[in-house]
Amino acid sequence: MANEVTDGKTAARELAARLPGWAVWYGEHTQRFWAMPRGAAQPGSQLAEADTIEELEAAVRALINGTQGAGTPAPHAHRPEQMPMAPEQHRQPVGARH
Repeated sequence: MANEVTDGKTAARELAARLPGWAVWYGEHTQRFWAMPRGAAQPGSQLAEADTIEELEAAVRALINGTQGAGTPAPHAHRPEQMPMAPEQHRQPVGARH
């Protein structure tokens, strides 16, 4: 596990060097690669994520170029396990239940 995290962080640093203006990191717990534009949040700015560093680079370059190529996953798409919960499924603080 430690080598995977180290390798992921190294790959993220290398990609960040190739993508000036983008923050790139590897999530230790998600085991996914992430990127977002640096600086002030722009309307429509995106958070990109991917399983591999190559997929992340392709997604970021598609965002930079304003294109979304076939076969390139939408960087903001929800994975099935991340789909928003229905209102009745939202958690409530302890003591707030009636």
